[in-house]
Amino acid sequence: MKVNISSIVIVFFLLLSREGIGQNLAPVDMLSVKGHYIHSANNGKTYQVFVILPDKYSPKDTSHYPVVYVLDGYYSFPLVYATKRALGLGGQIENVIIVSIADSVLDEPTWFSSRWSDYTPSHSAADDSSTAKEMRLPQGALQSGGALAFLNTLKNQIIPYIDNQYKTTKDRGIIGHSIGGLFAAYCLLTAPDIFNRYGINSPSLWWDNKKLFDMEKSFSEKNKTLNAQVFISVGGLENGMMKSSMSGFADSLESHHYKGLTLSSYVFDNENHLSVIPAMMSRTLRVLYGVKED
Repeated sequence: MKVNISSIVIVFFLLLSREGIGQNLAPVDMLSVKGHYIHSANNGKTYQVFVILPDKYSPKDTSHYPVVYVLDGYYSFPLVYATKRALGLGGQIENVIIVSIADSVLDEPTWFSSRWSDYTPSHSAADDSSTAKEMRLPQGALQSGGALAFLNTLKNQIIPYIDNQYKTTKDRGIIGHSIGGLFAAYCLLTAPDIFNRYGINSPSLWWDNKKLFDMEKSFSEKNKTLNAQVFISVGGLENGMMKSSMSGFADSLESHHYKGLTLSSYVFDNENHLSVIPAMMSRTLRVLYGVKED
């Protein structure tokens, strides 16, 4: 039986939602979650931003926390919440504020076309057409190339809003899967001053004739330093193009010997492009935010 992901997320949204832009949305206190609507001045979209606070977070003390931004809140919000709770039981990850970003529209076709625009760094009519056919969407339903507008929304609206509302530090991470992983890699090369921890999972680095490889080559010619911790992964059952582009991108980053770069990669045996999502969420949090054992 096919499970409609949107129905799962709707349950969380009904618990958390209340009308109003930029307002706290009826938090479920026992879940330590708060929600906000943020309307983008760059692409005209409205995003639901869900904030998962550390268990001992208090507005009254002087503690401040790193923040990790998780893309594709349509399905990642309940997943990252549950993963954080499970890992937190054993004290396996540090105290971190988790921000899951979701499009405010919940129906599946609209969600997919919206993320397609937000996470793709260039316009590729060929990839738009082939993916629409594969997903059984009408031709013209997918319009790529909106990554810069979404990045500006993150930089100029979402991050400043979170920093203003919560006790954050400048230590920021980003986690993405599939074209969300493509966007995380895009951030690594175009805005390394915004994030310093990156979860680049099952990234669609085949995009637009491997455009990100050209960007990385150009970046390496101008930069010898890349202060970032990067975890990059793929499922062992994903197609050859996905696996080869992931390993090729990791190899390229390593070959340029960037000062300040910490890079690790992982192949999840017996996992495909979708089944890998829970596994990659857990390992990404542990790699980027894991508490080292004594």
